[in-house]
Order: sequence, then structure tokens, then C-alpha cells
Amino acid sequence: MSDSKDVMKRLHGIGIIPAIVLDRVEDAAPLADALCKGGLPAAEVTFRTPAAHDAMIAMKKQRPELIVGAGTVLTKEQVDSAVDAGAEFIVSPGLNPEIVKYCQEKGVAVCPGISTASELEQALALGLHTVKFFPAEAMGGIKTIKALCGPYKNMTFLPTGGVNSNNMLDYLSFNKIFAVGGTWMVSADLIKNGKFDQVEKISKDAVLKMLGMHVKHIGINCTEADGKETADKFASLLQGSVRETSKGYFGSELVEVMVKEHFGTKGHIAIGVNNVERALAYYRAVGVAFDEESITYDDEGDAKFAYFKEEIGGFKIHLVNN
Repeated sequence: MSDSKDVMKRLHGIGIIPAIVLDRVEDAAPLADALCKGGLPAAEVTFRTPAAHDAMIAMKKQRPELIVGAGTVLTKEQVDSAVDAGAEFIVSPGLNPEIVKYCQEKGVAVCPGISTASELEQALALGLHTVKFFPAEAMGGIKTIKALCGPYKNMTFLPTGGVNSNNMLDYLSFNKIFAVGGTWMVSADLIKNGKFDQVEKISKDAVLKMLGMHVKHIGINCTEADGKETADKFASLLQGSVRETSKGYFGSELVEVMVKEHFGTKGHIAIGVNNVERALAYYRAVGVAFDEESITYDDEGDAKFAYFKEEIGGFKIHLVNN
């Protein structure tokens, strides 16, 4: 079994956790493929059908990189069943101290549901740092979560219930959101009708929306003799100002003129994202490599800057937080 802290960190990086109801075990393998191809290598398989146990086994067998967890866990027997099936995390709709302690004894990550300050107090007493906020939209959504974060600053939240592609950014833009849970990419109709290509597409669309990728600036390599003049011209053309840096100049904030250090044969392209840690998780899930030595981290241990390994058209490309 994976270390529970490592599992939670990986789930935080993925950012969106599909909550799945499976009636047929035979749907598990193609669904696992679709989620991983779409950049969401996580699945919360809910204990709402008899197929849950065997479905988790089948998903993990098909895609070992998939983080498989169990949802709607209400009893110790279901915890045992989930752990036996290889579940790496447990999610419950409410907070039952007995179930939480049982999961902790088993060494499996657990995320119980809460909706009030009193339940948060219980979660803290149990040593938890992440809770599910359910039903999120019905209980006031992100406004309620922000209000709860006033006195409870060390807790992070997994909102589920009414979260969808239209409102997920309202949640994910707040730094106390651990991840969001949803069903819109794994709807019962899509699974029932075998439309796993649609599951892949919707999953990918959700990740790209979460990341909010855009070109932040272009970096060009230049000699020291020509650097300042080049920056002046770009600033004039783009109606900006020149800003000197330790490596050269910005000629407006759209063009970086590199004179003391060069990246890429011709230069570099900076891609701004809402969360570099989650961008790393997405690209790694779809098989894209990074220059690992280039990655820098913030005080929380999350990546904030990273270069892709491949150079394209003479340009190195890096991710940076917006």
C-alpha cells in the first residue's frame, strides 16, 4: 500500500477527482484507460453498487499508475473490502470517528465528509488535515468554505456535490482547496453506452480549464551589446517599459531579452498556469518529460517553476504560476 501522505499529495496535484458509480465490472478497464489518457489518473469508486470491489481491482490492474480509492464508505466491512481491492484512499459522505480511526489503523488515507464547524473540530481532534466538504453547493459552496477557513486555517477541503466544469474554478482558485470531486466526466450515461472516448475528452477539457494555460512571455537570446537596444525597441512597439533583471531585460512584460544566460538555442517560451504542481501531474500522466533539475518549489513544497525536457523549434519551454 502506498504511503497515505504520498497518496494525498498526488491527489492534490491531480486536482480533480472523478467520483464513479459502476454497475458492471467490465466497464472498469476501459474507464481507467480513458481517465489516464485524459490526464486524470485518479478514481473514487463509490460503494453504491455490488461491482465496486471488483471494479477497483480491474482498474488498478489495467492502469497501475491510476490512484484508485473508495467512496461512500460507511462501515468497517466496506473499509476492509476497499483495502482488499487495493484502495489507496477512503472517502465517506460524513464524519464517523470510528471509521476514521479504523482507516488510520489500516494505514490508508481517509477523507471524511463535513459541513459544519463542529464536524471540523472532530476532524482536527482525529489529526486530519483534509476533509471532504459535502454537499458543497447545497451548503453554500466556496463562500462557506472561506468562512470556515477563518478559525480553521490549517484545514484543506475536497468539495463535492454540485461541483462541475462551470464552477470548479471558483473552488480551485482558493488555496485551501485540496482538490474538487465531480461526476460530470464520468456520467452514468457515458459509461452505460460505452462512450469512453467522450470520458477522455471531457476529462482532458476539465484539466486544461483547471490549468488555464497561456503564453506569459517570450524569451529571446541576445548579446550583451545589443540587449538594451533590443529591449527598448520591443517596449516601444508593445507600449510598455523596460525592466532590467539579473539575466537581461524585459522589453514590456511580453518579451524577455536574455543577455547573461541563455535557455534554448533561440530562446524560451514561458507558459503561465494556475498551478504548476497540477500542470506537472497532468503532463506526467500523459507521458511528457521535464528537466527535473529545473523544477523549483514554494514553501509548501509545491512546484512553482519547471522546464519541459524537449526543446521545440529552438525554444525551451517552461511553466510558471500565474
